[in-house]
Amino acid sequence: MPSALDGIRVLDFGRIQQGPFAGVLLSDMGADVIKIEEPGGEARQGADERGFSGMYEANNRGKRSITVNLRDEAGREVIRRLIPSTDVVLENFRPGRMEAWGIGYEDLKKIRGDLIFASASGWGRRGPWGTRGGYDHVAQAFSGVMSEQGGGSARTPQALIGGFADSIGAMMLAYGIVTALVARERTGVGQHVDVSLIGAMLALQQRPLTIYFGTGVQPGFEYRRSATYTHYECRDGLYVALAANTQAMWERFCVAVERPDMAADARFKGPFDRARHKDELVAALEALFVTRDQSDWMERLAAHDVPYGPVLDYPAVAEHPQFLENGYVQEIDHPVFGRMKTVGPPVHMSATPSRIQGAPPQVGQHTEEILLTLGYGWPEITALRDGGAI
Repeated sequence: MPSALDGIRVLDFGRIQQGPFAGVLLSDMGADVIKIEEPGGEARQGADERGFSGMYEANNRGKRSITVNLRDEAGREVIRRLIPSTDVVLENFRPGRMEAWGIGYEDLKKIRGDLIFASASGWGRRGPWGTRGGYDHVAQAFSGVMSEQGGGSARTPQALIGGFADSIGAMMLAYGIVTALVARERTGVGQHVDVSLIGAMLALQQRPLTIYFGTGVQPGFEYRRSATYTHYECRDGLYVALAANTQAMWERFCVAVERPDMAADARFKGPFDRARHKDELVAALEALFVTRDQSDWMERLAAHDVPYGPVLDYPAVAEHPQFLENGYVQEIDHPVFGRMKTVGPPVHMSATPSRIQGAPPQVGQHTEEILLTLGYGWPEITALRDGGAI
């Protein structure tokens, strides 16, 4: 059965993470994503002694690769010849770079009028910082995320995991592309899609920002947002996350942990009581949870329908049946590293299923194959290679 984006071709000029991860999301939905790499290939950041780069592997699976020298006119002509059969161009260069090469949106839509041209930047294409380079850590800082994660104004900033802004930006970019494809299907009109790291990070913070806009108070991250919406260490050194954030859940929790005295305690009886006496309740629950192992607590909480979850590290995530049976963690055959696990598609569709289309390509793996479909003959391909265009 075909996937949702079968028949859609994407030219992926993305580098590092924000652009390339958007390409992965489109590939999982069936698009033919052609990765455009400079001769020699994109830098494999953080590669180990085997040549394994988690950055490259995570952000390029399921694509084909062609090497094209974009600084060479013959190389840019290869791009132009690809455009009639291309639905989407995806890029995350600094604003103006593609235009300087003569392959920006205004240039390429002259070749295909309904082309969708999707740009990912750090700062948006307008404003005084529009032409600056974009980087994940800087976007986290500028967008307020680091301040909020650190606890708010005048507190020590704290970053989220590396690549967070890039990944959210990529999701927004893929969302914009698919929306533009729907619009083109309805109207026949292509367009320029514009997504930035800082715009994506503000969208991620819509709840705390709305609180600030409405009250003038920045909420600020708290290690324990409430005594019953947090995590506790158990006797075996493992942790249980608890989300008993309604009165009914609190009452079931007290039954589950066999502590009717806490349910009757005036300090903890209602939600406002528990909020006022948060520190006292936290101390009581910390002392309680260390009396039993994680598995014992999880069994008791599950039996009384109290929302909970174990705090998992990556080794546990890789083996947990909930991820495996939903296809969120899958195995693929890699031409260099053999059988290996990878993150699967996060979206399932009943009629047009998503699927991993394969391992990341080797540098320029499909160059000749793609050029031949464009009508280049072997003498022309040899001349392009000898001239440095591919």
